This record gives sequence, C-alpha cells and structure tokens, in this order.
Amino acid sequence: MSTGKYGSEEDYYNKILDFFQHNQDRESIELWRDKSLMELMKILKLTRNKQFVKNALILILALYNSNPIDYYNYSGTSVEFIDKKDKANMISILETEFTEEYPN
Repeated sequence: MSTGKYGSEEDYYNKILDFFQHNQDRESIELWRDKSLMELMKILKLTRNKQFVKNALILILALYNSNPIDYYNYSGTSVEFIDKKDKANMISILETEFTEEYPN
C-alpha cells in the first residue's frame, strides 16, 4: 500500500530502520523522531491508514526510546485533572507548533 508522496509502507519502514542504523547522535535522533511523528500525523490525515501509522509509531518508539512503550500509559497528568484554561492553552500551543511545521 502507498503512503502517497512518502512512498510505499515498506519504503517508509526501511527509512526508519536506515536512520536507526546510521545515526547515533542523540540530538539528531530526537529531532528526526519528532519530525517523523508529525509527518506520520500528516500521512494519517491524507491516507486514513491507521494501521500503517500505528505500526510506524510502534517501530519508532521501540527503536528510539530508552523508556519501555508502556511507560507512556502511566506518565503525565490525566486530562480529567487539567484545568480547562490550561488545557485550552496547551491545545493552542500544539496547534501553533503543528501549523508552523506543516502549513496548509
């Protein structure tokens, strides 16, 4: 299956693995990982291929994070306990960051 202008799913997985094999600098890995996560959200919006995006996210998290994947289920603050004003502010910040990186 194709991911549009990003090539086939296999090509995308190979891109992830290739980067992992050839880069050990923590800062460049973190930058690449963050950009890849945003790119995957754009691919999801364009293709609606949830399974591919889910698998790519799992691969990235498994390769590039020192914390086990389950760690993310138990970290942070539950949305239920965040003040409405703080929640609105956080959403605004995230939307701004996303639109600056991926303008329409």
